[in-house]
Formats: sequence, structure tokens, C-alpha cells
Amino acid sequence: MDALIAQYTGADEDSRLTRQYIAQIEFDTTMVKLKPYLKPGCYVTELGAATGRYSLTFAQMGLTTTAVELVPDQVRILKEKAAQQNLDLAIYQGDACYVPFIDDHSQDVCVILGPLYHLQSQELREQAIAEARRILKPGGIVAVAYISRFFIAGMFTQKFPELVTPDVYSKLLNEGVVTSAEADRFFQVGYFATPKEMEELVEGQGFKLVNHIATDTFSRYIADGINPMTPEQYQAWFEYHLQTCAEPTLLGSSNHGLVIAQC
Repeated sequence: MDALIAQYTGADEDSRLTRQYIAQIEFDTTMVKLKPYLKPGCYVTELGAATGRYSLTFAQMGLTTTAVELVPDQVRILKEKAAQQNLDLAIYQGDACYVPFIDDHSQDVCVILGPLYHLQSQELREQAIAEARRILKPGGIVAVAYISRFFIAGMFTQKFPELVTPDVYSKLLNEGVVTSAEADRFFQVGYFATPKEMEELVEGQGFKLVNHIATDTFSRYIADGINPMTPEQYQAWFEYHLQTCAEPTLLGSSNHGLVIAQC
């Protein structure tokens, strides 16, 4: 837990989602796919809110928003941003696996767009989804983001040759973790899932699968072509992406995936 907090202390999560088109497409896609469920009067909770890119957007939409974040430094930044933008939302420092301060069956939507990147035990992953189910109203929606272990394997071959070893690949493929001392701390505190595993995770907690999206498909592999695009070109690529991101054959190659399910 200390290593995870250290990893995100001082991290600029807002910038991560806006500074390049290959990251912006993750945010843009997530918001488009969540829009049908974010209705006026909706109560929405974000578990793992970081510095608030999503939670602040929900509050700007007039939704009753609760943001929960583990890292104290990120909570501080989120509170500062909310005050600067004169936004009213509930902000808590807390663990996505245990949110007793949120009432049972009180939320319409629960988004978990970061914690599953780091919950390295099956028990903790199940706890996070179980908490989402507890706080959701009957018929409520959960949206869970994950990082594909197949994408990570490809990233290592492209950018981290020191991690291209049988031991690293075996551990990643079979356990979804990277324990090599050669790896960046992000990978060492990470958990990398398979698309099938994430579907089984939410279904195992009583949810019914609604949608499964390759949030950025293979965009990061062609970053040199996407990042220099004009706004008009990006919009054309984004519209194409929205028409194809639910294609099952693209799920494993995408950096991020998004599972949407209903109570």
C-alpha cells in the first residue's frame, strides 16, 4: 500500500488524460459510453478518483457526485480543483475496497477507473466489485476499467528490452504482475488483467454484462500517427474508433478496457 501511495504522490493524472491524443481517447471514449447512464438527478460515485478528471466532470454535469481516492496528495489536489471551480461534490480519502461512509443502495452509477490497475489479489478485486454492488441501487450501473496484460507484454517488447525475459513474460501471462527489479515502480505495483477475467469478475459478484469496450484499442501502438493529428483528423479517428471499440478481437490489444455491467 505504501508503494502504491508513493507511486501516485505528485502524479498529474489530469495531464495524463489530456496531454496527448492517445490518452485523451481513453477519457473521451469512457465519457461517451457512460453518457446513457448519467441522467439528470443521478447519484454517481467514483472509486479511485485521483485528481478528479472524471469526478469533476460529473459534478459539472450537475450530478450528485461522490469521489473516493486512496492517495492523500491526490485528495488534496482534487479538493483544490473543486474549490477553484466552485463545484459541490463529496470527497473522501479512502480505499475502493471498503467505503462504509456510502450508504447501501444509494447510487445509480459507480465507476472504478483506476483501482483495478493495482489490486493484485483476487480477494481485493472481488471486494472492490462487491462494494460497488452494495452501494448501487437495483438496476444500477458499474463501470470498471483495467489494463490488459497482453498490451503490457507488447509494450515491453517495444520500449523496455530489459524486461523481455522468459521470467517476466511468464509472471505477467500467468499472474498478471511484474516483479522484476528492472521494472519501473508503476509496473511493480500494477495488476494487469485479461478481458475474460474482468467479465468473470463482475459477473461473479452478481452483475449482468452490458458492454465491454477497448477504450483506446491499438492507438498507443500507432502513437506517432495519432498524436500529431489536427483536431479534425482526431475527430475522424475518434468517430471510427467509437464504431469499432466494442469489437471483441480488439480487447486484448488495447491498453485500457472498460467493462460496463448492471445490478
